[in-house]
Formats: sequence, structure tokens, C-alpha cells
Amino acid sequence: MTPSYNALWIVLGVALVISVATDVLRREILDVVTYPLMAVGLGVRLWTEGVGDPQTGLVSGAVAGAGLALLLVPAAARGKMGWGDVKLMAGVGAVLGYPTVVAAGAFISLVGALQAVVTLLWHGAAWETLGGMMRRQAVRLRLMHESTVSASPRHIPYGVAIALGTFWAMVWQHDRLG
Repeated sequence: MTPSYNALWIVLGVALVISVATDVLRREILDVVTYPLMAVGLGVRLWTEGVGDPQTGLVSGAVAGAGLALLLVPAAARGKMGWGDVKLMAGVGAVLGYPTVVAAGAFISLVGALQAVVTLLWHGAAWETLGGMMRRQAVRLRLMHESTVSASPRHIPYGVAIALGTFWAMVWQHDRLG
């Protein structure tokens, strides 16, 4: 790993820590963190490797950033997740590039699922959530009227899962390269 990529990973780590703090405390991931992260990630890739291809350089960062962000777009479009999460994922992908972004996507998903389960158990809402899922499915199957289904929104700061999954992918990449 080159010194410029070591510095880039430090920038990524700082951006992730800030995003976790603001997501947990204020329920938002700041544009002032995500946009510079994307720009710096892509800029360093362009500067050190050139335009590149899907596995190197600017192209790798742009494709990885867009791909990772697209994983969350459906949830954000339905209001189930914030757009800050989407932009943070784009920044993570821009920095990591291929193939590390694939591991990051998998690890972020695993951590996010575990985080959701732990949060539901912590709040004693596992049965309530399961019942709500079954009621929504009954509405889809037209076994129940939609007015009988009430939603109780819960905030699960996905920035935590993004950070932990990304750090896991960074360790995986470091160990893989030796």
C-alpha cells in the first residue's frame, strides 16, 4: 500500500468516525463529510493511478462508489433510510475501489443485519416487529385492510454499520495483501 493510500484510509477513518457520531447523536450524516470524502477518494485515485479501469484508478473508485451507493437507494427513496447513508456509501466506495468494495458491501450488510436484531432485542420490540411484518404481508395478500396496520418507526443509525463494515473490509484487504 502506497503512502497516498495510507493517508486516504486515514481520511476515510476520520470521515466514518464523524459520521457515526453525528448519526447516533443527531440522526444525520453530514454533506460536509460525505462530499469531500468522495472528491478526495476520486482525486487521489486519479492522481496516483490515472483514469484506470474497473480495477484501478478513477474508474474503479467511481464505479465502486456508485455501486455501493445504489445498494441503499431503494430504502432511501422509500424514506426508510437517509440520503446521508447513501452518500457515505458512495464515499466509501470511491476510496476503497474494486475489489475491496465487494467485501465492504458484504460486511456492511452483515453488520447492519446484526445491528438491527440487537436494536430490536434491546428495545424489546422483536415480537412487535415480527407482528408488524406479518400484518404488512397480510395486507399485500389482501387478507387484512391497510388501515389496521400501524407503523412504529425506529431509528437504527446505519452509519454505525457502514463504519464497522468498512473497517472490517479494510482489515480484510490489509491482511489479504500482506
